[in-house]
Amino acid sequence: MHPVTERIYQAVAHITGKSDVGPTDVSQFLGLANSQTAKNWESRGPSSDGLVAAAERGISVKWLRQGTGPMTTDSITTEPSNVEPALDLKKSRRVPVTGSVRGGPDGYLVQDNGTEGWVEYWTGDPRAYALRIKGDSMHPRYRAGEYVVVTPSIEAQSGRDVVVKLIDGKCLLKQLNWTRGDEMQFVSINNGYEPMTISKEDIECVDRVAGCVGPDAMIF
Repeated sequence: MHPVTERIYQAVAHITGKSDVGPTDVSQFLGLANSQTAKNWESRGPSSDGLVAAAERGISVKWLRQGTGPMTTDSITTEPSNVEPALDLKKSRRVPVTGSVRGGPDGYLVQDNGTEGWVEYWTGDPRAYALRIKGDSMHPRYRAGEYVVVTPSIEAQSGRDVVVKLIDGKCLLKQLNWTRGDEMQFVSINNGYEPMTISKEDIECVDRVAGCVGPDAMIF
């Protein structure tokens, strides 16, 4: 494996508290549209966009490239930076856990709003919230016990996972496939359901999923 890619895997495992991470875990943590992008880095190393995404989530680019110094930017002392200042690196913040969800037999989310607590995540969205995953209907993208972090203030682009809230009160955890005129199409996290094309007038909101954190990330 390319040494820079290997260090990205190490950093994601350290930050999320997982004993082992794979390409999907890394891609989701970095907020990449393709869940298998990190797999492509294993032989050739990460792209420049991948390094920017890692830096935005608190991983030291110097450590990634050289293997020296602190792993994360939180512990870096003042020194010349090889990251453009315009990146405006984000600090982690507490994101409220507003409930838990699992996939229902009809493809809609079954929600439980009784969860209380917070998780730490790297986002500047003041409206961000997290949902705990129950069951295995969203595997392998999301595992039971993990928390998906949702950032409503950031517009969702095609290829991104989203939480879709419908006017009738139902919710979906899907991937936004496309937007055309007055319709949007969503595809399932797993392969058990056909794509859903929904009229915009039936949609209350489409909230972008920024990523996920491990089962032990809850702060009470």
